[in-house]
Amino acid sequence: MDENEILEALAGDFFQSWRVATTGGGFLITTDWVLPDGEPIEIHIRRVGEREDLFIVTDGGDLINYLFSEGVDLEKDRDGRRILDDIAENRSVKIVDHQLVKGANEEEIAGAVRVVLEAVKEASFSLWHKIKSKPKENVH
Repeated sequence: MDENEILEALAGDFFQSWRVATTGGGFLITTDWVLPDGEPIEIHIRRVGEREDLFIVTDGGDLINYLFSEGVDLEKDRDGRRILDDIAENRSVKIVDHQLVKGANEEEIAGAVRVVLEAVKEASFSLWHKIKSKPKENVH
């Protein structure tokens, strides 16, 4: 076995259980990477307007919606927002309309998907401590 065989095996295993579905304006990738609650991370690829050569790669707002549903409001939580902003900046990802977003041309799509996915994973686990520190509401 050589390094190329290892790389090929890793690539095959890495994406084996991912699904790609065509949507009206692009694609939806469902990965086997998960948020801290076990939900799969989904990445959206959308065409920019009528252009066939320019795309937006995004989490569709799932990360910020997930955090909000768990009681972490990044519009009010300055420390949490700073953490997310730092992760986005380090990954060259923008936060637009409560979504992690990266632009890409056709050749850059795979790298943009990886970067957005890594940013979602890193941010979700970096901010998990804020969810865990929230007191559980007693339903009784």
